[in-house]
Order: sequence, then C-alpha cells, then structure tokens
Amino acid sequence: MARADNNLFMSNLSGTIGNQMTIRQRGGSTIVSKKQKKSKKRSTEAQLEVQETFNESTLYAKKVMLDPDLKALYKAVALPGQNAYNMAIRDALNPPEIKSVITDNYTGKTGDQIVVRAIDVFRVFQVVVAIYTAAGTLLEKGNAVMGRNSIDWTYTATKKNTNPKGGKIIAMAEDLPGNETYSEISI
Repeated sequence: MARADNNLFMSNLSGTIGNQMTIRQRGGSTIVSKKQKKSKKRSTEAQLEVQETFNESTLYAKKVMLDPDLKALYKAVALPGQNAYNMAIRDALNPPEIKSVITDNYTGKTGDQIVVRAIDVFRVFQVVVAIYTAAGTLLEKGNAVMGRNSIDWTYTATKKNTNPKGGKIIAMAEDLPGNETYSEISI
C-alpha cells in the first residue's frame, strides 16, 4: 500500500485501474493498493457473525447521519482522520464497559447508594441497577443517575433489605446503539 499526498495526478482520484490496483481517498490522503481478490472460500460461522455485526453497525451509523444533532455530537469526538460516520460505527461495535460496582455505602437501608462506574467509546445512555435478596428474589430495580463526571452512576435504594448478606446486585450499562453490558456482584 502506498500513500500519495499533494499529488496533482492523484488528487480526488478513486477506483480500480486495470484490474490490478485500487485508488481511494482517506483523511485527505490518496491511498494506492493492490486490488483485493474475492475469496473463493466459504465464510465460517464466526466470520458470518462478524459480518452481521458490522452490517448492524453500518445501519446504526446511517441512522446517525440522518440526525443532525447526533451527527454533530459524533463528529465532535471523532479522532483525526475519522468522521461522524466512522465514530458511530466504532460506537456500535464496542459495548460499554462496567469498571466497578461500589457497594460500600449499601447496608440494606432505604436511601443507601450504589455507585456504578461505566464508560463507553462515545457515551453511556443508561445504567440500571437490580438488587436481589439472599433468597434470589428481585427486591428492586431502577435507573441510576449520572454523576457530574459522566462515568459514575448512582442508584439510591428505595426499599429496605432486611438481610442484604448473601444477596446480589446486577448492574446493566447500555450505550446509544443499544449494546448492553452486565456486571453481577455478591453483597
């Protein structure tokens, strides 16, 4: 693969020449590469899964391009050489990550708080916290509130848990494309 910058003959040129090389434009540069041949092998199940995931990501990115406000937000966080479309695909391909679930201030009382630290390529849309009793029954479930730093989400308990020991907390973080990540911890 070769790059040609500031070349009079190659500027704004793209396509395949002589069934041998492909010229394309990317981030203000012209890229010349050998023409790729179509594989004659059948795709494996894993490859088909990846293709399907990528197709879903491109559909999401196309929807983002139709929303001027969302497009502008993605463009604002795009890296050099990327655009809003690339950033939307990247966001759709990468689910959010739950870094930690902090239960130090949860003793089972109403008003106790659970803090979930969640990050994403672009932004976390919502965090939902579910509290289960030691017997395994759902005590309560609700949305956490995003903190000022945009990565810590606080859930305030609304019901008394008489015996929190042996119970569990499940936190779910969801990003704008709808990817969900779960984290379960024992109390």
